[in-house]
Amino acid sequence: MLEASGGTAVRFIEQSGARSRVFDFADIRDRKGRRVVIDVGLQRWFASVFAARTSNRSHVTRLGGATGLYAPLCWLARFFAAQTPVVRGPGDITADHVRALWTHTEGRSDISQRDVLHRLRLLWRDDEQLSDEVRAALYEQRLPEVTDIADVAAYDDASMQRIMTALRHDIRVARDRVRAGQDLLARFRAGQIPPQDPKHSLAELLDIFERTGDLPRAPGGWVALSVRKVSGIAEIAGHLCLTSRELTAFCLLLTALTAENFGTVAAWPAVHYRPDAALEGVPGIALIEASKPRRGPEREHMVTPVEDVPEELAAILADDDSEPRLFRSPLRVYQLLVELTELARRHGGHDLALAGFRATGASRDGRWTRGASAKNIARWSVRHGFPTKEPTAQGVEPVEAGRLRQTGIERKRRPVAHTRSTMNDHYLARSEAVVGQSRTVVADALRAQVATARKRRSVPVLPAALVERATTDLDGAAREAGLDPQILQRLITGQQDTVLTGCVDHRDSPTAKPGEPCAESFLTCLGCENARALPHQLPLQVAALDQLNILRTHVDQATWAARHQVHQERLEDLVGHYRESEQHKARQDITERQQKMINDLMSGRMDLR
Repeated sequence: MLEASGGTAVRFIEQSGARSRVFDFADIRDRKGRRVVIDVGLQRWFASVFAARTSNRSHVTRLGGATGLYAPLCWLARFFAAQTPVVRGPGDITADHVRALWTHTEGRSDISQRDVLHRLRLLWRDDEQLSDEVRAALYEQRLPEVTDIADVAAYDDASMQRIMTALRHDIRVARDRVRAGQDLLARFRAGQIPPQDPKHSLAELLDIFERTGDLPRAPGGWVALSVRKVSGIAEIAGHLCLTSRELTAFCLLLTALTAENFGTVAAWPAVHYRPDAALEGVPGIALIEASKPRRGPEREHMVTPVEDVPEELAAILADDDSEPRLFRSPLRVYQLLVELTELARRHGGHDLALAGFRATGASRDGRWTRGASAKNIARWSVRHGFPTKEPTAQGVEPVEAGRLRQTGIERKRRPVAHTRSTMNDHYLARSEAVVGQSRTVVADALRAQVATARKRRSVPVLPAALVERATTDLDGAAREAGLDPQILQRLITGQQDTVLTGCVDHRDSPTAKPGEPCAESFLTCLGCENARALPHQLPLQVAALDQLNILRTHVDQATWAARHQVHQERLEDLVGHYRESEQHKARQDITERQQKMINDLMSGRMDLR
């Protein structure tokens, strides 16, 4: 923290040390550019809050994140500057100020209530200089929900193919051009380009450029006439270096292949580790140290595996493309990039994989570009006939790095630099295609459950009251049960018993031909549409259920689930129709003959062989 402009300012330095900025809280401006008068005490407090939230122990490690915190603080400063009485520091802020902020942002288009409340909670929740009432007021309002999560749509196959074709074209052209330049330079240094050869002048300049990183210049600093005669600095450098447009193409292609963030790929180093030792027959992989500050200081640094396409899969993926494996292999694209950018990296003095040259740099060092900027995606799009905002009438979609990543995640269906819950709740939840597929999966699962429920249908239980009514009004009881009176009579008297239930018609089996007697196990009756359960069968049902519970402890889980679980569930359903006192009495009333019958049933001796 340092004093500046008569107030307090904070110098923020990126974790990488590449960029820094002084955030001055004494020089806050309104929309018209006029300076806002803020009490020094308030300035110092804003600076201390900002410094605490952007310290080395915070998750803010890049300049963009610090700027994102500075902007709402400036907005708050302008708000407090207009209050009466004057707010001179955190001690003057009241709960009414917080409520007024909420009202002040309602219906505004330049700032959202959600953003204001979220930022205030982030900045003030642990600030002991604020009163408890103020911090409590932060949570009086509920954080508005984000209702529209379908803001990044994946590309369909046609759009993706169109984009990938354009990216591959740029990379092929760049590769062929740079390798041709490298070959020309090698032949020149080997003495194979005689002075009378038309390419001698170009080769000579390439030799100078490769060694020095510059071309011959006149005393005034302009390139020499010999350079302009050949074709100029941009054309000559292009024989050995990639342009910003080509670096953008490489970064977009790697984003599409790996589903990593565009910014993460842009910061990939050329240094990597090959655990496969580049051996033949071993699946190719390179481990790259990457950085993703949004993951927080504990998880920002990560190792990203960049894989090759196995030979077997490459054969399946082969199509009209003359080099299908190259452009489907993140590892091969990365290796090609590192190869083509070696010169730019050496003279640029950095280790990034994405390194290039632009002839219009303000200084010699400024000509050696590093990384890739998302701002160049629009320039690349225009050059290839893609729109930059809305789709064209012909359905050509704009090229967006976020949509490429969304497409990759939807196709891979595995987390990429995030957790599985983040993938499911954020990336996949906003996909119309995934939601549609999920509905199909859920519908199939529900139908399967319905089929299972039907398969495990409960046997209708004829209550004791209906049985008692049948003794005086057989026809009425039969109508209530939906049965023929004679059949009901035989069920009540036990003439139709099949051990655990009664059978309406044993010659109408769902599994046998019409008219033939049923040959299924008596346990199968528990799920048969012809079965009816009556009160006099309860002792048998309770005994069978007890036998199954004993058996469960002596049978492995898989065998139990396959052979006995469905019978147990059906018996529990039948027995559950009776009170505990009735079940207890049934256990006491079971006869020796009934117990022997259950033993024979459970041991399989009653099944037809």
